[in-house]
Amino acid sequence: MANKCNQCGKFLSPTEGAKCNKCNAVFHRSCVNISPDSRLPARWTCRGCRGQEHKNKSPVNTESPSVDIFIDANSTENEKTSELSLAKEMKLLRMELISVTREMTSFRLELARMNENIVEFNKRVDNVEERMTSLEEKFSSSGVSKDENLHDIIIQLKADINDREQNSLLNDVQITGVPERSGENVMHLTQAIANKLGMALDSRDIVSAGRVGPHRLSTSSEERSRPRPVIVRLARRSLRDDIIKAARVRRGTDTTGVTDGNPTRVYINEHLTRANRLLFYKAREEGKRHGWRFVWTREGRVHMRRETDTAVQRIRSENDLIKIFGSK
Repeated sequence: MANKCNQCGKFLSPTEGAKCNKCNAVFHRSCVNISPDSRLPARWTCRGCRGQEHKNKSPVNTESPSVDIFIDANSTENEKTSELSLAKEMKLLRMELISVTREMTSFRLELARMNENIVEFNKRVDNVEERMTSLEEKFSSSGVSKDENLHDIIIQLKADINDREQNSLLNDVQITGVPERSGENVMHLTQAIANKLGMALDSRDIVSAGRVGPHRLSTSSEERSRPRPVIVRLARRSLRDDIIKAARVRRGTDTTGVTDGNPTRVYINEHLTRANRLLFYKAREEGKRHGWRFVWTREGRVHMRRETDTAVQRIRSENDLIKIFGSK
């Protein structure tokens, strides 16, 4: 819609005029002394509106009641907002104090428990120290040094380990004297020797069979005459006992029909640990030297007897041999 200039009353285009920001009246730029090329201020007002604003700002009435009321309402609202924010901060602070109090309470309880544990630990340490003191006094009063007692403990531990190792070999037999050949079938040799003893062994009765010890690389006749022993583990302990009994009944069993070549005597005994084997050897040597007739093993234990009517002596260590025969 076409607008008229509020100054001269002529029509003008909206894009070419100047519009008052307060009364919305439109003027020619030339009528209000504004250059056509200049930029109109954002809040431009006409001459009449500017005169009216000048009258309102006269010293007789500088502040209007409505402005005072607006300012008072504003300040009241700000005070209420600040009071609410202060109340929220106080509430948050109170909640934080409550949580800190709870944490301090739990910390005190935990500290009390730690103190109780420390007291209990100190009591246990004092008890151990008292026991150690009493043991030291006992050793000092008995005249036994700590080194001697430690030596006895080590000997006892070695004996216990040896006994456990021997118990693991209760199903084993050791066969010595069987010539060793390359590519031999040790399982077949074991069954053939059992047949000569009057016992039939099935393959299921034998858990494992093999020679033990390092291979002998020497080709001398002396080395060939001492083949490695054969260790056979049987499925049942009673079967092992029967084979050993049969071997003792049929003394002099040889390899005739078992291996080729000249027959050699076969010995079947219990499988002993290295310590028990060495102890058995020393017991036989001492028995021969002093004329003891019987030296044997049973369940891995070494026994000796001078005559058939004398008491049986159990040999547990070399100290037992020294007690019986005396030191060399």
